[in-house]
Amino acid sequence: MAKLSLPAAREAAPTEADAEVRRPPMPERVGVLKPALFLTILAVAAGLGLGIHLVRYAQIADATKEKDTVAAGEHDPRTSRLYRLKPIVTNLTEPADVWLRLDAAIVFEDEMPNSEVISAEISEDLLAFLKTLKVGQLEGATQLQHLREDLKDRVAIRSGGDVRDLIIESLVVQ
Repeated sequence: MAKLSLPAAREAAPTEADAEVRRPPMPERVGVLKPALFLTILAVAAGLGLGIHLVRYAQIADATKEKDTVAAGEHDPRTSRLYRLKPIVTNLTEPADVWLRLDAAIVFEDEMPNSEVISAEISEDLLAFLKTLKVGQLEGATQLQHLREDLKDRVAIRSGGDVRDLIIESLVVQ
């Protein structure tokens, strides 16, 4: 027969001195928080410095772009003036019973003292050109793009280069 052994005597409860040894001291917690706080402050400072640098860089780039635009002879859109032409209504060459109405505006480079005179001459020239059109010249996107380029060329010639663009607001064929 086998003998059963009795359970070993229980160990004695830990004393107060043993409990103090196992408890982490308070300075270790502070030791972990100090580097975390330092890294947070460092990240905020780096982000602020980078943001200031990027803003200055963007300002310098904008200033350089404006100087290059002026040097290249391009025009500043802030100084342009828009002038609406009176609607132009005319019949087409073929078929004669088809009418065309053009609402357009022209964009001047700067303030022009004789803008009304130039716009009247441009309207007259556009009317003369539109009377020569046929319906086939107005069909499709490509034909309308060609018409726009032709009108823009006529406006540039008539104004002597003072008009920068012609904007077709509406074109009705009926």
